[in-house]
Amino acid sequence: MQLFNIHNLSFAYERECVLQNVNLAYESKDFLAIIGPNGGGKSTLLKLLLGLIPPKLQSGKIALNCKIAEIGYVPQSTQANANFPLRVLEVVLMGRVGKKRFGFYDKEDKKAAFEALKSVGLENLSERKISDLSMGQRQRVFIARALCRECKLLLLDEPTASLDLQNALQIFELLKSLQKRDIGVVIVCHDTNLVLSFAEKIAYVNKELFLHQNTQEAQKLEFLKHLSSTHKHFCDIEMSLNSCECTHTPNTQEVRDSLPPKPSKTPKK
Repeated sequence: MQLFNIHNLSFAYERECVLQNVNLAYESKDFLAIIGPNGGGKSTLLKLLLGLIPPKLQSGKIALNCKIAEIGYVPQSTQANANFPLRVLEVVLMGRVGKKRFGFYDKEDKKAAFEALKSVGLENLSERKISDLSMGQRQRVFIARALCRECKLLLLDEPTASLDLQNALQIFELLKSLQKRDIGVVIVCHDTNLVLSFAEKIAYVNKELFLHQNTQEAQKLEFLKHLSSTHKHFCDIEMSLNSCECTHTPNTQEVRDSLPPKPSKTPKK
């Protein structure tokens, strides 16, 4: 099922171009990871999908095949203050805001919250204070909060940024299990190794968007780097893979000619 289609999207903030001519169609069967440099427009792209930025500041079109209320969002910087008094269940119930008034939750809401906690493996910690949990557990709670909306699409902005490798791996495994339940997963992440292990499609965003597909199969192909005079596209995916099916594929010989020459060996005396 196609959940959204972005066509010729551009966005500028205070006359500074943030995104330019972005095109992207997304189906729920695909685990989509978004990578790119800081300030490249990754978080802005998620906020545009969520409708958090006024449409008058953008050009192009975003076609959603689900309601905004059916999109779960896990933003950056979700660390809990040490004195934050809310319990885990109360934090997850916040995901129902928009469906119900804050604080007025019925049995249906609480059932949805417990189901969300069960999905992330934290149903036994519902009465714990959010501030008492580990970083990995907190991230699971915030994912549960997003799932509590009974979402069709889950957008996550660097949910593993503050986690060690083991916890980050567990988060990706959790997201993969959710995707198999036909919940769309779009994640912004800087960890190339995790991205290559789990994502079917990888979007490199630096004002423009370059989509890499079939990244797992691509590792078996001959060496190719995407670097051309037209697109100037060279990212961690090219460095990690032998090849990939990219929306911008330059001429192979042109790429080889652009690579630096191998250093000459000094003959032994």
